[in-house]
Amino acid sequence: MSEDEKKCFFCGYDSEVTYLPQKSFSRLYDCEYCGTYILDRQGFDILREDENKFKMACVLNERRLKGFRGVALDDETKKEDLVCGYPRISVNELLAQFPQTAGEFLNRILLNLSRLAPRPFSEISLSFRRPDNLYLFTKDTGECITILKELSEQGLIRDGNSTQQELRKILTLRSWEIIENLQNSAIDSKKTFVAMWFDSTMKDFYEKGIKPAVEKAGYIAVRIDLKEFNDKICDELIAEIKRSKFLIADFSGLRSGVFFEAGFAKGLGREVIFTVREVDVEKLKEHFDTRQYNHIVYDSPEDLQKKLYNRICATIV
Repeated sequence: MSEDEKKCFFCGYDSEVTYLPQKSFSRLYDCEYCGTYILDRQGFDILREDENKFKMACVLNERRLKGFRGVALDDETKKEDLVCGYPRISVNELLAQFPQTAGEFLNRILLNLSRLAPRPFSEISLSFRRPDNLYLFTKDTGECITILKELSEQGLIRDGNSTQQELRKILTLRSWEIIENLQNSAIDSKKTFVAMWFDSTMKDFYEKGIKPAVEKAGYIAVRIDLKEFNDKICDELIAEIKRSKFLIADFSGLRSGVFFEAGFAKGLGREVIFTVREVDVEKLKEHFDTRQYNHIVYDSPEDLQKKLYNRICATIV
């Protein structure tokens, strides 16, 4: 393999490349910036265009920063059809995730920069010797400098202790307020709201099934009975659902609250994953308002963990 073949196909940075001759996709890339992806170098003429390479690098870099798993690039999306454990995602679907408006550019740049900061108001280092321009959705050093200047003039960043090798910037209080609002609106949330029966018989299904599946997929499970708060439980419940990326609704025990929470999440446009114990399937069929959805049916915590993890990876991207 030549030195050029050891580079990331999209950003050109050093990458670990593995041939996959037994697969329809030929190479697996593991790039520090674009993350892990599988690509058939013989196909996808659209990706040979420099503009699309740049956009794909930005989108994949953002997904990596969010903690999302890798993808197998394909000509159509088949999320449940895994290649080496990675879901098939359409090239066009990923390219469409590149920001389109000025407001979207601003919000996502601030979110990316916040992910680089170990904590609020700490310095963020950017180097032009590496493809750090991807964090700002910019093609080169010139565009990067222009964006940083604009952010500074808008009072969103200030200078840190820069060196000859690195630019160091600090997000201002105004930026962190914008970032917090974006996170609370679930645009960038890592939270998963779990609606289920709070019964001792369900303890193992949560502790050994739902919770580890959610965490393994890179999210944080939130269950209202395990959260400390001072507000009324109904107000806090509504607020947590609004702050969550998606909701897991477990209909074991057929609790009325789970039906409400799932419906509320659906009304907000949140993705809802439906689960139910095998022993409760027949009873659930009596409820017309959920049987049209594809439920994960399980018979053990281990079975639930495996199926739920695969569903999260396949549908929440």
